Amino acid sequence: MPRVRGAGHDTSFLFLSQEDVVAAGGTDMPAIVEVIERAFRIKAAGGVFMPPKVMITWSDEPGTEELHGRIMAMPAYVGGEVDVAGLKWIPSVPDNPSRRGLPRANALVLLSDRETGLPLAVMDGTVVSAMRTGAVTGVAVRHLASPADEVACLLGAGVLAHTQLDALRAVMPSLREVRVHDPAKERLQRFCERQSAATGLAVLPVADPERAIRGAQVVVPATMAVAPTFEPEWLDPGATVVLVSSLDAPESLHAVTDLLVVDDWVHESTHEGRYAWRLVAAGILPAEAGSAVELADVMAGRHPGRQRPDQRIVVSPVGLGMEDVSTAAHVLDQARGRGLGTRLALRTGPPVWE
Repeated sequence: MPRVRGAGHDTSFLFLSQEDVVAAGGTDMPAIVEVIERAFRIKAAGGVFMPPKVMITWSDEPGTEELHGRIMAMPAYVGGEVDVAGLKWIPSVPDNPSRRGLPRANALVLLSDRETGLPLAVMDGTVVSAMRTGAVTGVAVRHLASPADEVACLLGAGVLAHTQLDALRAVMPSLREVRVHDPAKERLQRFCERQSAATGLAVLPVADPERAIRGAQVVVPATMAVAPTFEPEWLDPGATVVLVSSLDAPESLHAVTDLLVVDDWVHESTHEGRYAWRLVAAGILPAEAGSAVELADVMAGRHPGRQRPDQRIVVSPVGLGMEDVSTAAHVLDQARGRGLGTRLALRTGPPVWE
């Protein structure tokens, strides 16, 4: 990716608003799926450096344990043809939509030139984050589900569902029916009507989660619920399940799982609340590497992935900084080519101290 180097006193960088990100192709799901595919191949080749996430949490009431917000900082360097370091800063405030009319998440992504340390861009990260979350599902389904799969199920009709459906459409050539369950009936109906009209698919509202899941070949729980939302026995043999949100799956799911795949074992198994972390905490899985297969190893051919049509495969992607950095780098490249963004500078003259 071409980069703006810091030469002399030039410390300029691009600021990209959410509108700029969209105009730069940030919502082009097939393109973002390819970006994430490339990032995992770089990871498989050892070209990613990615320390664990840092998280700040707080509650509105002193002395209470209920958490009302968090901010995660997710740094990563992605090598190869990307060759960019960056950070996603993503606050998540669950009551923003109901109390303030704001999105739950309002993120920023910072990209830096690794040679000079100067910033390349600061951009809206909310679209970047949502798109890469969908695209990871797309990559996992592409490599682990059958190309002949026709029926998918989404649990949840909220913000996450939009990019999850976009990703399934991008990687499932035979997709004809999407069943959607959400306890919020108006939201469910609205989502299904809009998506049916926009995609030409049969996007069907289903009041009962069991009916939505039974017979579906790809199941994507993405509810952000605080307790499990489905039972393992509802899954047909051969189902591919992608656990987008942390708590949808009960730990008993592992008893019917033939293959567990994660995006990164260290990150997934140490991130409190995530599916693999819960399995380790419950003593169901050992904490050692190798307790689950990494998606990058499937893509690199170091693991065969699906070996039988009847295997139930569970994918638990914790979400990685490398995905945000790679997606943001792609957006920056497209923005430069289209003349988008506002150029800012750290300074206009020599540094205060040299």
